[in-house]
Amino acid sequence: MNRSQIPMSIFNHLQQPALVLDCEGRVIIWNNSMERYTGVPAEEIVGKGEYVHGKALFGEACPTLANCILTHGEAGSGHYHLLHHEGEELLAESRIPTRSGRAVVCMAAPLYDTGGRQIGAVETIRDAPSEMVAEESRGVPEEQVQILASTLPDMIFTLNRDGIFTQFFWTGGWNQGVNPEGVVGRTPHVLFPPEEADFLTGAAFRVIETAEAVSETRTFAWRGEERSFQIAIHPLHNASGRIVAATGVGREITREIACEQASRLSSLYLDLLGTDIYNTSMVAATIIEMLRDRLSDEEAELAQRVKITIEQGINVIKNVELLTTLNKHRIRLEPVDLSAVIRDQMQRYAGIDIGYEGGTCMVWANPLLEHIISNLISNSIKFGGMKVRIEISVMESADTVTLSVADTGIGIPDHLKPNIFDRFSREGSKTASGSRGLGLHIVKTLVNRYGGRVWAADRVPGKPEEGAAIKIILQKC
Repeated sequence: MNRSQIPMSIFNHLQQPALVLDCEGRVIIWNNSMERYTGVPAEEIVGKGEYVHGKALFGEACPTLANCILTHGEAGSGHYHLLHHEGEELLAESRIPTRSGRAVVCMAAPLYDTGGRQIGAVETIRDAPSEMVAEESRGVPEEQVQILASTLPDMIFTLNRDGIFTQFFWTGGWNQGVNPEGVVGRTPHVLFPPEEADFLTGAAFRVIETAEAVSETRTFAWRGEERSFQIAIHPLHNASGRIVAATGVGREITREIACEQASRLSSLYLDLLGTDIYNTSMVAATIIEMLRDRLSDEEAELAQRVKITIEQGINVIKNVELLTTLNKHRIRLEPVDLSAVIRDQMQRYAGIDIGYEGGTCMVWANPLLEHIISNLISNSIKFGGMKVRIEISVMESADTVTLSVADTGIGIPDHLKPNIFDRFSREGSKTASGSRGLGLHIVKTLVNRYGGRVWAADRVPGKPEEGAAIKIILQKC
């Protein structure tokens, strides 16, 4: 049998590992899922017989359930325990594990051409359920196993030149009130709106006439709501190689498209909201800065507190935008002057008692390094108040640089230290109420991208109540 009689692309759409044997027991299809499941590429096995597929699956050259279909052998002995047998289809549990050690359930069925002549056998495998689940499922009348196509949620069909369904399987169709048996022998108009039915009929005719596959995503109103289907149609050959029909797979992707649209809208709303809040906050911070020079010492200090509070709100917006950027893009490292970044951020927080003495120190990072320093200073203010004392230090070794940002705030209890870099982790005590939130999570994410390490410690070793210290190791240039 010529392999082209069965379209490989149809089987590659299947989620389950699948193989097809010709009547001589040679492997003619070894789909993508089977390649991933066994680790054996199709080019090493297609066209070969002598039970090479059994060796790829089970580690020994043995017949599989598909061979039992071809030879009409007894599947209930030897390597298989028969679970179900109705007509020509077989469902059995393998008595020997696969090469990976997993127990599997196999299903096999004969394949016929449009003239009714058997041209091979198809077999799919899946991991066996636990023994308890398997025992409970045996003998349940609802567990009727049909041929390969009827076990999948996708719509699998064959259309002849007249646009009539000669085969139609769609297990998921029952949820839509579609009886697959009532579709065979009729045109797509029995199932879909006129325009979509005409598309399927026309696409099948083109495939048969031109031998070129058709792949489209179709969105239309169906059964009271808008639905989207991904359709792929391919030519189907008979034993002599002549195209006699078109066979296809239809997968409903309505939910996927809806989720994608919702995600895009959410991103748009977040961008608009973030931009508006950011711009408003920046204007407010600028006005306060202008007023501060005209106020008395006490009033100027209050104005500075307001400005820093606004800037912390701006940091939140920046962190959300930054996290989105980090999830979408890779970071390219470059030499950055850590000392210069620290001094720039200290100017932003004028009025806060921040100590730092250090010269030029080059590390491997990128311009986003400023977010690490900004978030650590902001975090110290959040948990230490405006009167907090922040001490920043940098210690160099041969290959690394250790950055420490210590403060005189409420500190971090030992049992909470391992989790404060988790996204939105909350402190579990009255003395550390609130959330260290996104800021420290951003710090950890960036440090990891830089190939460094970050951890929480005590400002005074062994005395967490006297303040916290966040320490970071970066690679030195």
